[in-house]
Amino acid sequence: MSNCGFAAAVVVLLLGPATGSGPLAQDAGTTMERSRHFRMGFTAFPHDISIEAVEQTRRFVRDNADLIAHHIEGVPWAEALRDEPFPRDLVSEHESKRSMKPPGAKVYLAVSPGRGDLKLPDKGATPLPPELRGKAYDDPAVKKAFLTYCRRCVDFFRPDYLAIGIEVNEIFSTGADKWRAYVELHRCIYGELKKEHPGLPIFASFTLHNMIKNRGPMLTAWNELMPYNDFVAVSYYPFLAGEPAEKALAWMTETFDRFGKPYAMVETNDAGDRLVFPKSKIVIDGTPEKQAAYVRTLLALAEQRRFVFVVLFIHRDYDALWDKIKATAPELFMAWRDCGLVDEQGNARPAYAVWREYFERSMSEDVKQR
Repeated sequence: MSNCGFAAAVVVLLLGPATGSGPLAQDAGTTMERSRHFRMGFTAFPHDISIEAVEQTRRFVRDNADLIAHHIEGVPWAEALRDEPFPRDLVSEHESKRSMKPPGAKVYLAVSPGRGDLKLPDKGATPLPPELRGKAYDDPAVKKAFLTYCRRCVDFFRPDYLAIGIEVNEIFSTGADKWRAYVELHRCIYGELKKEHPGLPIFASFTLHNMIKNRGPMLTAWNELMPYNDFVAVSYYPFLAGEPAEKALAWMTETFDRFGKPYAMVETNDAGDRLVFPKSKIVIDGTPEKQAAYVRTLLALAEQRRFVFVVLFIHRDYDALWDKIKATAPELFMAWRDCGLVDEQGNARPAYAVWREYFERSMSEDVKQR
């Protein structure tokens, strides 16, 4: 979810396990007899800053997913470089995320050094140490610190799938030198972690909506990374692409099938309502019907092409959260506000029934084993 690091500050409450079933899970759909050949998941992104919102998110993920995505941008560079304990706020955030895992679910962990420069966590970060100030991604000290951070995150979260870069094709847009430096960092971290965890799928994700707009040089540059990506890991928001989802997804498979690697939709959503940005006057022309059509198209493709998993970043509209942060947050953070399968009042949109239609299918044995 581009530029959505503010989410990290929201889930800081470590709650005990919940009991009971969510009302949406009880009311939705009829169980399908057919099997499903991919996992379905969400992040634990809550719709408000409250214990109630976090608990509702816990229930929803437990009742509607067999995979949870932990999306963490930024690195405690000073502590990672010196292999010291991480800041207390960051540890609390990590513990809260880990606690949201549903029983029996797989874990997708995504970490990121930044999108061009060294990024710090949004909360409780120690300033960059002198050894790293102004350093590029391929600097030996940066490599050392990021490898330490990745190792410790793997030990803590025990992921089944690991992204060591989030939407990193955006780095290409910041300049050729930064891109070359990132490629070297990625190759280094991938190589070292694969030695230690040969069975762990490791990769970086790219934004399909930006790749398809810059399908010449950006795609050529991305090809440099593909030998060091175990998955074709895609981040996609149709309202940012400027063309129909069917066309964008068709371009994706036509372009990346040649690598012979599994697909994973690591984050996605489509707008379920019309949204007008107050300042820029940009309009996202979403409707419940268009959102449901996208989810159906995506899940049908995931089944047909045997994706590893599909992750929806937002499960419920975050109007309440936006009202609390809009005075200080960039207007862009509003873009995903109305992407929930559930609206801001907790009412299920038609896309939720589509999700349940697939989720209630029995999971195939090959998916259970990978």
